[in-house]
Amino acid sequence: MTGERNETAKALTVEATRSDEELVALALEGLEEAFESLVLKYRGQVTRVARRFFPDLGDAEDQAQEAFVRAYQNLHKLKKGIPFRNWLVRVTINLCLDRLRRLKRRPEKPVSRVSREGLKWIERRLHSESQQAQKQQEQRREAKELLEHVVLRLAPSEQAILHLLYGEELDSSEVADLLGKSSVNVRVTAFRARRTLRKALEELVNR
Repeated sequence: MTGERNETAKALTVEATRSDEELVALALEGLEEAFESLVLKYRGQVTRVARRFFPDLGDAEDQAQEAFVRAYQNLHKLKKGIPFRNWLVRVTINLCLDRLRRLKRRPEKPVSRVSREGLKWIERRLHSESQQAQKQQEQRREAKELLEHVVLRLAPSEQAILHLLYGEELDSSEVADLLGKSSVNVRVTAFRARRTLRKALEELVNR
């Protein structure tokens, strides 16, 4: 345990004085603390990306760990001038998509997991702005659960694009670079995905 704390302390010390580009260069030279600094810096973001495909936190953390392993093994392929953060997100997304293809399934939740209260809340929000203040926290949780359920109906590639656009707040050209697509393709896919989400919400509310 003491050894782990020491390694973390070393990594934090390195991180505090180096840019991502410098840390990558040091990692390529064999300084493990440099890559550990990158892991500490981006672990949360990588896990968030993985959860867009694997909602279970344990599964997402496993994917995140594997993403860092793959990134470390392929660090020499990172082209100069490309931000490490963007490259790492792309590695994570590709890893998640690969696993989903192997599993030959899409990560979906059955409708039964969405509580009736969640559906009722969406209905109320569509027809009325008045809500009791003491119930707001529970209502937000219910709405988030419903939204996650609907998002998981999308194809993994559509989830990836929406997450990068709205979760990571990248523009369409950045998303296109990350996923190896054209900006037009990204915008069209995002439009279709949003339309699918609206339709799915309407179907649930009008059941």
